[in-house]
Amino acid sequence: MASAQDGEVSAADQQAAAEAYDRGSSAYLARNYRQAAQYFETADRLAPSPAALMQAVRSHQRADNDLRAASLALHLRDRYPDDARAQRAADGVLSRAESRYVRVDVRCDGCSLIVDGAVVDHPSFFVEPDSDHSVTAHFETGDARETVTGAAGEQRELSFEAPPAPEPEVEPEVDPEVEPTDPTPVGPDGPPDGGGLPPALFLVSGVVTVGLAAATVWSGLDALDGVDAYEDDPTQDRLDEGQAKELRTNVLIGATAGFAALSVVLALLTDWGGSDEEEPPMVRASLGVLPGGGAAAVIEGALP
Repeated sequence: MASAQDGEVSAADQQAAAEAYDRGSSAYLARNYRQAAQYFETADRLAPSPAALMQAVRSHQRADNDLRAASLALHLRDRYPDDARAQRAADGVLSRAESRYVRVDVRCDGCSLIVDGAVVDHPSFFVEPDSDHSVTAHFETGDARETVTGAAGEQRELSFEAPPAPEPEVEPEVDPEVEPTDPTPVGPDGPPDGGGLPPALFLVSGVVTVGLAAATVWSGLDALDGVDAYEDDPTQDRLDEGQAKELRTNVLIGATAGFAALSVVLALLTDWGGSDEEEPPMVRASLGVLPGGGAAAVIEGALP
């Protein structure tokens, strides 16, 4: 479960964290505690600091979101064991929370956690008692899932291991006494020119990447709108909807990064010269914005 504190924080992230902290302070002074908590968590995610995390805990408490405040207090206590002020702030919250909720401690190497559809940044957290909760550990090789439940004041431990990686394909053995044949047909003028991928594949990948990027921006803005909607009507349905939007945005970020990397690989493997005798494939690509704020890529024509 990597986070910004595992490495150096860039100047851009530090600037963005400072802006988020200032907005959180303004919202806190205006008694808009739920919005303040979101800004303080964003500031801590960009540039981890005990001040931002403590303010996030306090804001959630003022907003009567004691469950989230308790989980963040666990994070605060474990991340800053030598900070006396952080320890006092965390202990004050945990002394009341440990008898109200179920504490869950997860052990897994190199995994990210999703609890009831929401991403969590720390392997220890609290859940509501007397109900089932889905815990998913995401690894590079796949996902592992478990359901956890318990009574108030109880503690549960979960351990996840990464699923095995797919076995590599085994190439057939070649008889050394049999000469291999060249599968490439050779005409009267020799083997065909080129050998790279057609440019159309790069074009399609690029358009999809741009479309996913636009959808990611829209999803992030829609998730922020969900915060205001929850504040106007603080119901469980609104909270679930906001958590779903956050998960959707995270998935879109990953998909955009994947297609961007694919586009780079295709650019390196594409035969940009082509054959003088071949006509280029008739492919047209366009990007459109959907009424709900997403984006769609439209590909016309046929690939070679």
